[in-house]
Amino acid sequence: MRLDSNLSKYVLLNLLAVVVTFLIPRVVPEVLAAEKNYSGPGPFSVSVSKVEGQGLLFKPSDSDESRKNWPGVVFAHGLCGPAEKYSSSLSRIASWGFIVIANQEQGDCGVINVNHPLATLGNLFQLPLKFNNAVDFSSMADNIRSNLNYLEGRSDVDSGRLALVGHSMGGGMVIDVASELGEQQSNIVKAVVAIAPWNGVQPTPSSIVNNSRAPILIFCSMTDALCPCSGKVQLSDTQAVFTGNISPVIPLLFGSQSDPTWDGGSMAILGNSKDAILMNVDQVSHFTIAGIDNGDEMQSFASWAQGETGLNFNRPNRPYSDIPTMEYTVAFLNKFLNLDIKTGGSVLDKASSDSRLVQVVNSNN
Repeated sequence: MRLDSNLSKYVLLNLLAVVVTFLIPRVVPEVLAAEKNYSGPGPFSVSVSKVEGQGLLFKPSDSDESRKNWPGVVFAHGLCGPAEKYSSSLSRIASWGFIVIANQEQGDCGVINVNHPLATLGNLFQLPLKFNNAVDFSSMADNIRSNLNYLEGRSDVDSGRLALVGHSMGGGMVIDVASELGEQQSNIVKAVVAIAPWNGVQPTPSSIVNNSRAPILIFCSMTDALCPCSGKVQLSDTQAVFTGNISPVIPLLFGSQSDPTWDGGSMAILGNSKDAILMNVDQVSHFTIAGIDNGDEMQSFASWAQGETGLNFNRPNRPYSDIPTMEYTVAFLNKFLNLDIKTGGSVLDKASSDSRLVQVVNSNN
């Protein structure tokens, strides 16, 4: 009887081993995928280099150097904001397996440096030329298209998986470029992420966004004093060069067609989109909304911009530490560039219950 009992245990254990062997490969990846949320750095180290005529290149490193199927991302910076100021955020995207190119051709605004008036006086005659170049919408559109062509021509980039990401002026311009390409029946762009998009670029993104063939993820915040989700600009001028609030002088700075509400802002873009998601991020500024972790790099960027312009970029007190923008950006890119559709979609589906987000709205709602 003891022999029969031992034999039965032996057979049972072997059967269990067979079951586990066959089940684990099927179950574990799903469990791991369910737990992954893209909230921190990805699995790849990132190298940064300059590409002549294109800008900064952020490239993930892989032990398999022959890999030639990285998806590509073009990043468009904000007005007067060189791409190098976004290095941490762009490295975070690249660490999840994306080659990112960020143009810097319009990074020098030639703005009034209130902390160094003598230096400003020395550049006074160049000031109008530099500012006009920085705010040249057609030049930024050309730069974005040039970056797209550059990525399309790289042997290590999957030309069927290209996306556009932009912040502020760049956020508005990536929508414009995607919409213009859509009008031309082009499918080169598979996804668009617009962070605090400036709906004051020309053409106004909300007026042409319905031409975009690519899905769009929009991030905005009602605590963003420059490009709120909706409503008037609340940005103040610490030096009182113009007025306490810059809203009345917006037409003077950006043309008579400019409106202090940016023609309805991000909510107007969403309202005219065919396929878009808007995430209203809680308690972030125009700069920190584009940051990672606790937003230190972008807060330093805001301090630099305030010193250069005298504009008071507010610092909302966040009740949380990790800014969610890049987390959901990576999830969106994974879903719509057909990389990890299941996990990307799962992370996006949970956004409505994320306490860091005030609101998540779909254009189809």
